[in-house]
Amino acid sequence: MEEDWWGGDESQDPASNAPKEIVISGPGGSGNTLTGGINQISEDGQNGVWGEVDQQDSTRSRSVTWFLTGLIVIPVLLGGASSFLGSMAETGGYDEEYSENPVVIGSVTIDDRTFETYGFSVSSDFHYDFDDPSFWNIGIGGDNWGSSIDSYDFGDSDLQAVDSQGSQWQSMWSYTWHSEFSNPPEIYIRVESDFVHVAFNLNECSECGQPEYFSYYSEDYPENQDAIAMAICLLWPVTIIAGVVWGYATGRKPFAYGLMSFCALIAIGVILLFGFLVMAFGW
Repeated sequence: MEEDWWGGDESQDPASNAPKEIVISGPGGSGNTLTGGINQISEDGQNGVWGEVDQQDSTRSRSVTWFLTGLIVIPVLLGGASSFLGSMAETGGYDEEYSENPVVIGSVTIDDRTFETYGFSVSSDFHYDFDDPSFWNIGIGGDNWGSSIDSYDFGDSDLQAVDSQGSQWQSMWSYTWHSEFSNPPEIYIRVESDFVHVAFNLNECSECGQPEYFSYYSEDYPENQDAIAMAICLLWPVTIIAGVVWGYATGRKPFAYGLMSFCALIAIGVILLFGFLVMAFGW
């Protein structure tokens, strides 16, 4: 008979479990003789006909428990672990600065070219935010143009220049809002504590105005963010595959069936959702 995964394939032989007969008599074998049978008691105290130990219900109950563990308990635990890891990855800080109405400082010479200089005031703790975060971006713009630089490019020697007074500047990527405009302005910046210097050259862009605003935002990620992201990606497939293998290897097939049933339900849900979207939007 094919194995029943709910209750196993143990065969029951009532005759083999028939009561064993014993004889009780007085000393020397004389006297009255009492005959009878002893019915073996199962560990859980349940007996079948002729003393048969009926463990089928118990086996089926354990199988159902393992199946539900794979179908419900493990996915719930994985969901909780994923949420916890995700919260760890989002514990970084976020900061932003914005400043308008720059002051006109004067001019500097960079690479034998004259640049007008402007200054934007920022918060007193800006230099802490500027130095520490994992990622930041600075933007400066005016009429018909904008420029930006981020923490990945900042400090690149190919983008740095020294003015005629020996101060070091960092060039920015600049662009115009309209393709028909001429070359975008040339922009350099220099950060000093809570003050941002901007060197500005029109670069023949007659449609462009002077710098009008300064913007900054930063995101500070945990050092182990990449490892956390990798753990989240691998947690589900590795756990499910390992669980299925473990279930088969240890004879707990209902546990493996539960995990596979969960995967099947997810796949069916995705297919149904895709089909609904196709019907709804006529793709």
